[in-house]
Amino acid sequence: MKRLIGIRAIHQRNIQTAVLEAKRNGFGILEIHLSSPQFLPQRYDPTDLKKVKVFAKKNNVILQTHSEIGQSLIQADAILRKAEKQKLKQIVQFSRRIGARCLTLHIGDAPAYHFGIGKSIPNDVLYTDYYAELFRDSMKFITVIASKDLPVCIENDRLIPKYQNLLNGFLKTNKIFLTWDLMKTLRKDQWKFFKKNIQYVRNIHVSSAGHDSLRGHEKDFTLFFNFLQAESIPMVIEIIPLKKAIETKNIIRKAGL
Repeated sequence: MKRLIGIRAIHQRNIQTAVLEAKRNGFGILEIHLSSPQFLPQRYDPTDLKKVKVFAKKNNVILQTHSEIGQSLIQADAILRKAEKQKLKQIVQFSRRIGARCLTLHIGDAPAYHFGIGKSIPNDVLYTDYYAELFRDSMKFITVIASKDLPVCIENDRLIPKYQNLLNGFLKTNKIFLTWDLMKTLRKDQWKFFKKNIQYVRNIHVSSAGHDSLRGHEKDFTLFFNFLQAESIPMVIEIIPLKKAIETKNIIRKAGL
């Protein structure tokens, strides 16, 4: 059985249109990005979500979801942090009702202050313990709202060592899982983390720098592709336009995945 490979729903008119686009171009998975106005969870009632679930199943396309850009698990402001938790509840409910196979969350960005051209230090590097406690609190909250039918996956967007250490403990609960963005793992610290925790990875993102095609960048991914030969984890291509996503799918297939 071939590994499932998917694309993202970002600019399509609606979820049904995106499902048909995925099917027509040989993608078995559609990852819905909840940032686009047409995909915001508040635009859908339970009847709409049931129709989406049925339509995707009828067309043999598996759905999964990705939280909106700007979502944060390390929000420091108490009022905004409360709102983030309410939003998490909402997107978990949305994802479950459409039958999503997983939900991906970003850790989020801490404020960063510049001290020269191209130089900055994020707050979670300066105040590591403080932000670690914020992250820990979010992980605890997710274990409460998580359900067996929807793996909630943390992506390695800002997976600094302190967050890695905390995740090691929460992964063992089997309520929190991982999304592995290969392009973000060109550093050895993350590579070791994912090798050790591969059993918790439920989703893989593939793109090159700038979310471009892998054409010309194949050698950068040889280490990862060789390692993943023994794994059947689905991959989502984080590339637009569609023709470059198709090109990357062909590169992945040629690599034997």
